[in-house]
Amino acid sequence: MERLIQNVDHVQLPVNDMNKAISWYSEVLGLEPFTVYPHAAWLKFGSGPVLMLHYSTKNEKTSWFAEDGLPMPSFMFITRKISLLHSILQNHNVHIRQYEDHGFGCVIKFVDPFGNELGAYEPKEA
Repeated sequence: MERLIQNVDHVQLPVNDMNKAISWYSEVLGLEPFTVYPHAAWLKFGSGPVLMLHYSTKNEKTSWFAEDGLPMPSFMFITRKISLLHSILQNHNVHIRQYEDHGFGCVIKFVDPFGNELGAYEPKEA
């Protein structure tokens, strides 16, 4: 049977200041904006889906809560330079919820300036 869904095209995050969001995601995470409108912007990763920043004044953010009550990211980035990412996040005073080795790799969970829960991990080399 042919698959109905091919892959993830983009993920969306709400932000209440588009210029600040584009700057933060470009400067801190290294994403490249390629289409920008007043209420939406698309940014490229090195590969894979793109990130869409969507303007919202409703104070919305992406997160869900684990059984232990801790907020969790809706999706995880992958990196091969987690210690550098950790340093950059610290240098930009980003709230880091977790930074530790989980066995399958090192995980970092952090919050963007708009309250969106984000995460990244560096898989262990096989």
